[in-house]
Amino acid sequence: MTVALDQAFGADDPFGEYWFPNPERRKRAQPRLYRAMIRHQYLPLGGAQVAVVGGQVAGALLWQPPGYRVGLLRYLGSIPEFTWAMGSAGPRVLSTEAALAKLAPGLPHFLGITLGVDPRFQGSGVGKALSLFILGEVERARVPLLGLCKDGNLGFYAAFGGQRLGKVRIGRSGPEVNVMMWLPSSLRDGTFD
Repeated sequence: MTVALDQAFGADDPFGEYWFPNPERRKRAQPRLYRAMIRHQYLPLGGAQVAVVGGQVAGALLWQPPGYRVGLLRYLGSIPEFTWAMGSAGPRVLSTEAALAKLAPGLPHFLGITLGVDPRFQGSGVGKALSLFILGEVERARVPLLGLCKDGNLGFYAAFGGQRLGKVRIGRSGPEVNVMMWLPSSLRDGTFD
């Protein structure tokens, strides 16, 4: 999973480039950060999905379910690994977390963290399959999905019903990215049974 995300976001990733501006450092640190996120934040709460093609992990999806909370013991246990992974980039990574937390406080929602497809499998339907998976979860839970994306991904997400709500800047000097929302059919068509 970490390898697929690293391949997907090795270049042209506004988040990784902001967290780790030095390309050489990014090559080492970003995979460590993904590994810590997957291990401590997403796998334990069921917020990770992979797509496998020919026995290889071709893409990965990370999300936070509605009401997402990391327990105190899990949080404390993750501090050493996150500190090692982030190093001096900690404030920049945490500013991304702060921007995500402000998207819809008090509104139950899924939060799409990342969807990445190894470049060798891009255009093969892997991203579509992962998108349809999370949108199925949105339908079952009957709550929206919110996420952030760069300008270049707007068309992909719009094809799956994503609506651009505006833009948000990450930190004081970070990238300006799009805020996206997907509604379950019960909220789109007004049926609340």
